[in-house]
Amino acid sequence: MENNGGFNDGFIRSLLLTLEQTDYKQFMDLSYHVLISSPNVILMRSDAIENKIESIDGLIKYFESVEEFEKCTNLQKLKSMLFLNAPLDDED
Repeated sequence: MENNGGFNDGFIRSLLLTLEQTDYKQFMDLSYHVLISSPNVILMRSDAIENKIESIDGLIKYFESVEEFEKCTNLQKLKSMLFLNAPLDDED
């Protein structure tokens, strides 16, 4: 496991899982900030685009429910970047 400033990946995952269970708002805010702060990392990940879209849509739904519409707008922009960055299917 990679060492990130003294925290290993297992510790960070455990911390996020705990935060998701104990303070969902803070978990969602943290998730939002990670996505918006590092859009290129998200765009370049090898995850299926459908999984990325599903995750972003989940965040949008949450932030709509708490009426944080500016975050929804930023997430919609990130989502549109996924389509711009998606590889084109080869047509034979």
